[in-house]
Amino acid sequence: MIKTLALAGVLSLLSFESFAAMDLATYSDRARIDAEMPGRCVYRPIPYQELKMRIDWAFHQGLITERAAWWSKAYGYYPVVDMFSQNIAAVCKG
Repeated sequence: MIKTLALAGVLSLLSFESFAAMDLATYSDRARIDAEMPGRCVYRPIPYQELKMRIDWAFHQGLITERAAWWSKAYGYYPVVDMFSQNIAAVCKG
């Protein structure tokens, strides 16, 4: 019984983490890593309005924190969200 409760507790903590908004440190690290991977992002510039729209959408969906959203707009990075899992698949430079 105790093992079952412990396992359920661990699983609930892990599931909470998977739905937590990506903070600034994680988001900026992800941007650096994705920029170094060839073919990870499409290297055609997108207009600032589209970049801002993607960032605002990710923020309002709870995928990134407000600080990460502000940083994204300041440095021109935007999240690419997987349409099936609703997770951030990449952080690309606009």
